[in-house]
Amino acid sequence: MIDLKDTSSYASDIASTWVDNFAKALASGETHSTLSCILPDGWLRDILVFTWANRSLHGHEKISAYLNSDGNNRVVLAQVSNVALDTREFLTPEYASVSGTVMSGFTFSTSVGTGRGYVHLFPDAQGVWKALSVLMMLDELYGHPEDGPELGVYGEHTLAWEDVHKERKESIEADPYILIIGAGQTGLTLAARFRQMNLPTLVVESNPHVGDNWRARYPTLTLHTPRSHFQFLYHQYPSNWPIYASRDKVANWLEHYAINQDMHVWTGSRPTGIPTYDLETKKWTIVIDHEGTTTILHPTHIVCASGILGAPRIPAIEDRDVFLGTVLHAEKYGGGKSYSGKRVIVVGAGNTSADICQDLIVQGAESVTMVQRSSTCVVAKHPGFTNALQSLWPEDVPSEISDFKFLSIPLPLRIKIASAHAEELAEVESEMHEGLRKAGLDVNMGKDGSGQFPMVFQRLGGYWIDVGCAELIISGRVKVKQGVEVQRYLSDGVVFTDGSKLEADVVIYATGYHNIRDTVKDVFGEAIMERTSQIWGLDEEGELRGCFKPSGHPGLWFGGGDISLCRCFSKRMALEMKAIQLGLVDK
Repeated sequence: MIDLKDTSSYASDIASTWVDNFAKALASGETHSTLSCILPDGWLRDILVFTWANRSLHGHEKISAYLNSDGNNRVVLAQVSNVALDTREFLTPEYASVSGTVMSGFTFSTSVGTGRGYVHLFPDAQGVWKALSVLMMLDELYGHPEDGPELGVYGEHTLAWEDVHKERKESIEADPYILIIGAGQTGLTLAARFRQMNLPTLVVESNPHVGDNWRARYPTLTLHTPRSHFQFLYHQYPSNWPIYASRDKVANWLEHYAINQDMHVWTGSRPTGIPTYDLETKKWTIVIDHEGTTTILHPTHIVCASGILGAPRIPAIEDRDVFLGTVLHAEKYGGGKSYSGKRVIVVGAGNTSADICQDLIVQGAESVTMVQRSSTCVVAKHPGFTNALQSLWPEDVPSEISDFKFLSIPLPLRIKIASAHAEELAEVESEMHEGLRKAGLDVNMGKDGSGQFPMVFQRLGGYWIDVGCAELIISGRVKVKQGVEVQRYLSDGVVFTDGSKLEADVVIYATGYHNIRDTVKDVFGEAIMERTSQIWGLDEEGELRGCFKPSGHPGLWFGGGDISLCRCFSKRMALEMKAIQLGLVDK
């Protein structure tokens, strides 16, 4: 029996033994020794340690093949040494009584820099503690650590900050090493990280002000994740910040963030023409329209940070010109006040549709009908939902530590763990789901019953986190038309594919967006985009496709999605860019 009063010592003993064994195994260079520290069904997640890539390997066979690829012993080549327990707060060994696992951070050195890792240990059939999952991630390049805070005194008190800032701004604007397109949460987080990594960066934003991409969204938009999860890199919220931030608060924070992190942002600016890439100089030539003034730039890297979602997806419906009412995509939805007393059809059954339907009812629409074409995963934002995220990103733990721990379990393993609790997850939502099904909505709990969370990474859609729309559907105030699509318009409504008709004054398409890869073909051209990989979704190993890593075309990168991903992968991205700058990797 484990003495629960002394779990710290218990966990420390187990983790110390494993780290010692792992250090000896890596030092030996023998793959079978390394595998002996990992469960046969365990995982190795590698981020820039054994290769300049993100890889998640499941099981001894795949791990062995990876560590001995193309006749190379990657353990020997990486020269992993100095493996030791991490002594930093929140990363020391701990025992999880619910799962029976021991978890711990550790540090190490490689041929190019220092790294950090995190391991989840579980006893095998013989009672030997081995890794269920082990993450190894490059953290710093030798001689090029991430900058900390400046002293704030310049030229021995002879230079004013405004002059220092102006000089830096002019230097970067004349010759940026990195050009970021888009000043949303992703673009600004990347810019903040690149600044600390001494990678001169310029951001261009088409809107007049930073934050306008949020201000343009529907007025009732509120984050569905708590503030502990939605923290900005280096820039924590005040203690009295709302748990769930509103659209306008996020927009204003973005503007505040850009100023206080000393970013160089050109608003009212966008690329014009098709950029070209010189394979000899490894630089781009790109023309930027900066508030009407044309400027030619030659960055080494261009990062498209305008999100994963591209142009609005609007179905082509017959007889659009016959309809006398209003048709719009959710992107242009400015709130329900304009539609008071109107009969509204909302096509789609994801987060946006649910929020819009609820807003329309509150604002006095005569009738609201949600058109659901396929099944939707619906989960309520109840205390359990909030607590689940806050257990992963606690208020009292730095977000970067929580991000790191989250990375330590590959997504396929997280999904498998969630699937094992499918009945429990379904039971939490059973009452709401029963009511929704009776009202005609087709609901599910995600693939394999693993819930909504994995769907963010798998497809970034197909779900909604409920904050009130479900009850409106159950009570009949929001009607549901399920399993059909709009086929054609009438002067006063629509005809569905099942032949039924419905009168309407307004049709709103909450039908999602094209993938950004398709949309930016207008910016980069077909020839360049044909060389890039798919963006978003999971590859065969469970790693994100195309984001925060080389796209397939040299010097072109994409970023987007969850801000927690950007917080941690901005470092991964900056490290590879710095390695390219230093000649450590040729890309």
